[in-house]
Amino acid sequence: MARFSFIFASLAVALLAGATPMPERRLATIPREARKLAMDELTKRVIAFDAAGNNLGFVERSDFAPVKRAGSCSALSADDAQKLPGWGTLESQANDNWGDGSRKIVTNDEDFPTQPAQMCAQDAGDITIDGDPSCTTQTQSLDTTVTGTNGTATVSQTTGTSYSSQQTTSQESSISLGETVEVKVGIPEVADVSSSTTLTTTFTNTLSESTTSESNQQTTQTVAIAVKDGATCDVTFEETTCTTKGSGQVPFTATGWVWFEYDDKTEDHYKWALNMDDILSDEDRSSYMKFDAVVSTDTKGNYQAAC
Repeated sequence: MARFSFIFASLAVALLAGATPMPERRLATIPREARKLAMDELTKRVIAFDAAGNNLGFVERSDFAPVKRAGSCSALSADDAQKLPGWGTLESQANDNWGDGSRKIVTNDEDFPTQPAQMCAQDAGDITIDGDPSCTTQTQSLDTTVTGTNGTATVSQTTGTSYSSQQTTSQESSISLGETVEVKVGIPEVADVSSSTTLTTTFTNTLSESTTSESNQQTTQTVAIAVKDGATCDVTFEETTCTTKGSGQVPFTATGWVWFEYDDKTEDHYKWALNMDDILSDEDRSSYMKFDAVVSTDTKGNYQAAC
């Protein structure tokens, strides 16, 4: 009898332990391994889950830290999220997780200001050159003369290249229409005259919108040139101007969380979120703005004395 009582008591303790939920872990921020979120309607806590559906813990609203994204970013609307190439994949994942019942698609929910969805413009990379550049080289003279002393004379000379690029939007990105962004554009070497460089450029995602960016990489320094003793000479230099046409594209890439807010509870919650970065490739969450470019360069060098 005593043995039976001991076994019964042990089973009761085991059942009680199994029925008592483990306390949830409080998180300082949403962990990297989180693949989906839910909002607890009663406590207003955000609960994080990993890919297997394991509860990673919760974050109090008061603990939220602002999320910062690299690049030129703006808020992603729910409508734009549904225009992404990979939207079908994201929607299918939500259906598999929580069903396809009546729901709203929401981005940047006011309840979750630190789980934003953003559209970030990425750098354009090097433009693709279209045909050969058109270049002209002329010999110019400084507005001064020099007189030789001990076989040399000093002169202030400017060398290097100044760049000016005009970009015109030839195809809008389907998302972030009208947005103005700042990105970097690579300019390849032009006709063995100027070196490659990178310009910081402002674009507006509006068809036929044009902007101009400039970068003066010329330097001025005093140098010695060969001049006969006592000779008074002009100083000449070569100036090469080139016009190059090309094209490029700016990727607009979505990042962050999309909320699926159901009319009825599903899996114990009304509001669930998926992270686009974890489910979609860069290509599946990007749209491209294309542009034409006209690059003008002015290169100075090869200073000599003309006596």
